[in-house]
Amino acid sequence: MALFKKLLGLFLVFFTCNVASYADGFNEIANYGFRYGPNLSWSVLGNTPFVWGQWLPQATGMLHYTWLEPLDELAYGERLDVNPTYLRMDAAVEISPFYGGYLAGIGVRPIKMNPQIELNAVYESYIYFHSNLEMVTAEVEGEGRIAESWNADYIVDNLYEKDGAIDYTQLIDLAISLSYAFPRGSILGAKFHYVRSDISTDFDGKSYDYRRNIPVFSRDFIIVLDTYGRIPLSDHFAFLFESNFYRTGLLREKNTVKKEALSYGKAMLGTHFFWKDGRQNIILEVGGWQRTDKRFYDGSLAQQFLVQLEYQGYFSFPFNRHFSKQVR
Repeated sequence: MALFKKLLGLFLVFFTCNVASYADGFNEIANYGFRYGPNLSWSVLGNTPFVWGQWLPQATGMLHYTWLEPLDELAYGERLDVNPTYLRMDAAVEISPFYGGYLAGIGVRPIKMNPQIELNAVYESYIYFHSNLEMVTAEVEGEGRIAESWNADYIVDNLYEKDGAIDYTQLIDLAISLSYAFPRGSILGAKFHYVRSDISTDFDGKSYDYRRNIPVFSRDFIIVLDTYGRIPLSDHFAFLFESNFYRTGLLREKNTVKKEALSYGKAMLGTHFFWKDGRQNIILEVGGWQRTDKRFYDGSLAQQFLVQLEYQGYFSFPFNRHFSKQVR
């Protein structure tokens, strides 16, 4: 039965990938698909470990609308210029095997300079699909260990069963990014997120954030630091690298730790293949992840290696202008 549920979990992950991201991290695709004015895209993303055990495979499908209002005298439909300035509004619906919901956000790139600064605020709202599980969040004798529940085996074995709940969560993600553009299209940047989450659950506050793959309390905060870079190789290929660090809050009541501060890092390398003026994009990455505190990890080294595949396509609007010679 346990083997069947593992296979079912993997099937659901890849099924979602093939029928339907706007997550933390570097959205390289957006920089080359965006035009001023309306942008409508659909995307699928999935990752899996080389060896099953600790990392829970992720998959999301998203329909995303973005309006970019230029702060300069530029026409709608034009590609983003060098060091663009704009106001942005975002709205999206997202689905995965574990949750579904929507997001809405605003942002601004106010100053035409290099490096560039962008500020964003995003509201997220999701429903758990009978998938919110009670997690061990503190190392208390007689009440289990964090490593016993923070792994793919525990989650898949309890998904969609009586132990899984249909709960509701909402989050606010405040972010600031700094990016520097080099000659010939290379880019290097960093992005900092401060995320506040609020989950309605009966599990004494012990839940799981499937998007960020980490246990959280019902009212918690998550700090995320992303670094990224892109080096163009030709008119259709580019080399990518990115790293992400996640850390949740510490909850203590008097002398009792109710929730440990949990954290892990992830690093990926890959290629970006794009065509049709950046409106069709595929990114393939390989890399690994590691929890900061060894006490919270029971797996092997092989279980820390990952592969990730993402596709994103943009719909064309009648007034879109194409500048294929500028796409790098």
